[in-house]
Amino acid sequence: MTKLRESAKASGKKVRLRSIESGMSDDVRAYRKHYSQFLRSGVFLIDKVSAYLLKTRGKGIRPLLTLVGARAYGHTGALPESTLSAALIVELLHTASLIHDDVVDRADERRGRPSLNLVFNNKVAVLFGDFMLSRSLEGMFNQRNFDVLDLFSDCAFRLARGELVEAIGSRKLDLDKSAYYTMVSDKTASLISAACQMGPLSLGKSVEESLPMKQYGELLGIAFQIRDDLLDFGAGGPRLGKPIGLDLGQAKLTLPLIHVLEQVSPIDKKRILSRLKKSKKAGKRGKKVDLSDIIALIDEKGGIAYSQQVAVDYAKKAAEALQPLPDNEYRRKLEQFAYFAAERDR
Repeated sequence: MTKLRESAKASGKKVRLRSIESGMSDDVRAYRKHYSQFLRSGVFLIDKVSAYLLKTRGKGIRPLLTLVGARAYGHTGALPESTLSAALIVELLHTASLIHDDVVDRADERRGRPSLNLVFNNKVAVLFGDFMLSRSLEGMFNQRNFDVLDLFSDCAFRLARGELVEAIGSRKLDLDKSAYYTMVSDKTASLISAACQMGPLSLGKSVEESLPMKQYGELLGIAFQIRDDLLDFGAGGPRLGKPIGLDLGQAKLTLPLIHVLEQVSPIDKKRILSRLKKSKKAGKRGKKVDLSDIIALIDEKGGIAYSQQVAVDYAKKAAEALQPLPDNEYRRKLEQFAYFAAERDR
């Protein structure tokens, strides 16, 4: 456990994103300028949708990891355009996947505001997601780096595989912990790991040199997703930007639920899964089912406490994976970020 983590634990304070962003304002500002300029197309509808996305922009966690990662490898002075573009590639790919997810899930809210598919329509949302994906591919080729192409080729494959496994799991409702970790590694950790590796790769570092960031990102991504699962149950405070119980209502099997399903009797398990199936069907008709009793049962059976400990354990392993990097303030920011991912409130 790092000294930063020990200090935070002793004071009872959680790691906050603002403390990680501290000292990165020039880099973040340069990245955001690059992002807004890159999305301009001269086509009215595309620029209108882009402007809406810029207003509903999230925390920018993945591009921040790329920027901090480049600094952690010792880069001083202004970050090169290759690094700013690397951060942009990651965010475009992530945003494209979110847009498509919202259409598939029939979500009407994203980051506390109406989703793109609700403001415009499903067709525009899908096509704009494709536009973002194409711009991301353009950015990848502009890196002129085969290691980057290999990285994102594998990442795109894993993203799609993870989403498909989740979709099949919510239909069959037979996901166990082993399958869950594989799915989460593909669906979430693959892109976070790519974001981490893009920092050093954008500076001309080799794949071997970027391995600590790859391992860090994979472990960080799992911690991040488990915490995301917990926020769906209202753990740790209100989840801004996405209604509580949305994933549960869509019969998505997440770690807290899977842990409890392993403990209850076959009869209770069948009853819970039957409720989730009915909730999913009701959701397709635009109706919502109250699942507060199932959320309470998951908490009572220790699903939330268990999953939170697993998230913290993964965060600790992620921080330890950074040991080969230079001991500087940016490595410490990455260590802080691991614990932020496992304890965040939104």
